[in-house]
Amino acid sequence: MKRISSIAIVGGGNELCKEIYNYVKHDIPKEWAIKYKYSGHGLLTLPLEENSSSYQYVMEMARKHELNPTVFQKVHYTNAEIDRSAYFELRIPSPLELEGTEAADYGTQYVGGCTNPRCRLGKTPVGNVLVDRKFMKKYGIGTLLPDIFVSEQIRDLIYSNNLTGISFDHDVKDFKGRDMPKFYIMEINSVLPPMASSTWLVHGEYVHQRYSECGHQVVYLRSDLQYEKEKLYKAKDFNLSSEYVNNDRLQVIIVSQKVRNIFRQHKIRAGFFPVAIIG
Repeated sequence: MKRISSIAIVGGGNELCKEIYNYVKHDIPKEWAIKYKYSGHGLLTLPLEENSSSYQYVMEMARKHELNPTVFQKVHYTNAEIDRSAYFELRIPSPLELEGTEAADYGTQYVGGCTNPRCRLGKTPVGNVLVDRKFMKKYGIGTLLPDIFVSEQIRDLIYSNNLTGISFDHDVKDFKGRDMPKFYIMEINSVLPPMASSTWLVHGEYVHQRYSECGHQVVYLRSDLQYEKEKLYKAKDFNLSSEYVNNDRLQVIIVSQKVRNIFRQHKIRAGFFPVAIIG
């Protein structure tokens, strides 16, 4: 395993980004050299050692040209280390992302959560979760903000393999009442203790106007997930972080190696990123 800081720059123009990349590319570790080779478009990601002259050069150029870089941690695991990992962050598609909509926009009703009507963090659905059926054609698992859905096939896989930490209490239906394949909302009932303090959780520089009444600030996850070993003793196959992160303000899904193996065996579209266990 190798952990390193990475600088992300969006904007500044192609020529400036090319100049920066060419100056520091010799210091990009070989594990990331091909993946983060600059390909144009003014989008630049540079994994660099924090104490290196290249890192300092990039940060100075970013300040000079007002590029507002984002710094986060990246981790490289060998295939053997991945296969030995006990838990993974599960990343799944969000079919409504490009539409900028949520399940509530299709008539889904919710209760609970934050009492600020413009926030409602932690809300739960009442009855079916509604969506336009066209968004469900390509996915077996994903999010209909803020809910997680699975196809009937995946639900049956979960049941047949006795995977723990979840229940299915709501169905997904077309908002116009049209026929569609069966989908279910996956309720993850196991919530882990807070992440280790070594995890990079960065508070947004400002509270969005809609959250100013309740103070539910946006927190960004800028590293891999890190947990002390004892915090995972009671973990199930499916778990949620206690933290709500990133712009969608969702809890992170943490799953066991067993889930990863089953999903990969059945070619289920999802990403798995190892959780670092400390101690």
